[in-house]
Amino acid sequence: MPDITIRIGPRPGDLGAVLAMHGELYAREHGFDERFEAHVAHWLAAFAAALGEARDEPGAEPGRLWVAERGGEVVGTVALTDEGDGVAQLRWFLVAPAARGAGVGRKLLHALLDHARDQGFERVKLWTVGSLESAARLYLDAGFRCTERNPVRQWGHRLEELRYDLELG
Repeated sequence: MPDITIRIGPRPGDLGAVLAMHGELYAREHGFDERFEAHVAHWLAAFAAALGEARDEPGAEPGRLWVAERGGEVVGTVALTDEGDGVAQLRWFLVAPAARGAGVGRKLLHALLDHARDQGFERVKLWTVGSLESAARLYLDAGFRCTERNPVRQWGHRLEELRYDLELG
């Protein structure tokens, strides 16, 4: 089996892979409906637009995407977006089932956090749902704290929406 490598994206097709993986895996594993995929698509489109605009401003970086690949297939993703005022947001963190348990998630998370520190961010935040326990363990191991819990009805379910924050300073 080929090794898993992590690279910086996006390359053509990467954002589509992020969207497809999220839509398919969250539907299969958590029963999320098409509104979840639309939510991801909305924020991916904003991310793509910001990346395009940044090309016209040397030195500007609105965010970064990391892609884990095995044999040319995308098996994991995570992104960091600049939310302003020294705050970055972790987004689109997902590892395909066939690649789980091999440390891919931890590698993606640490690549993102190293970059956030190098860029001088003071804090990284993220939003998730309570049913994603494996990801929550990674967040807590990296030093994140759960700072907010909200019961919500979204994507066809009653969920607990969670916010995690990591102070980098």
